[in-house]
Amino acid sequence: GGRISPMKKLSLKHKIALVELVVFVAIVIWFLGPRSLDRTIGDFDPAAVTEVQAQLTAFNGQEGRAVTLSQGEAAFDQLLTLLESKKYIPYYLERDAQRSIALDYKVQLHFTQGAADYTYTFSGDRAIDLTGDGAAKTYQVTDSDVFQQSVLDFLLEQEYTKLEVN
Repeated sequence: GGRISPMKKLSLKHKIALVELVVFVAIVIWFLGPRSLDRTIGDFDPAAVTEVQAQLTAFNGQEGRAVTLSQGEAAFDQLLTLLESKKYIPYYLERDAQRSIALDYKVQLHFTQGAADYTYTFSGDRAIDLTGDGAAKTYQVTDSDVFQQSVLDFLLEQEYTKLEVN
């Protein structure tokens, strides 16, 4: 039995097409696939963050809150662990698209990393906006509404000062 392996039956043209397909799929996965928080934008490195300032802007008439968490505090580590627990999937939508407001607060997190400043913003719809290094990107996560509510709940448990709204 001199059986011919399936790969030998393919012509060179088919082999090249197969390789091109594999490369194409790999590129699509790279651009559209889930990524960890540190791969979301520019040189963002959660391990190098020294402070997180959270601004909670109220939508329901309550006053806003400002929460500052610094490296070395338990709450700082818990927040970063919570944010890093998700994989971020690129979410392409129009820049000026209206966002639905599904939470009582718009949450904006400012990360201080050396001289760099990164921002992580959400208000309860699927989109999570990340900005920094002169770039702005939008992501979504699985169970986005539940996840965003859990981050908000965590922040509401922290000591805060009144948010001064200009």
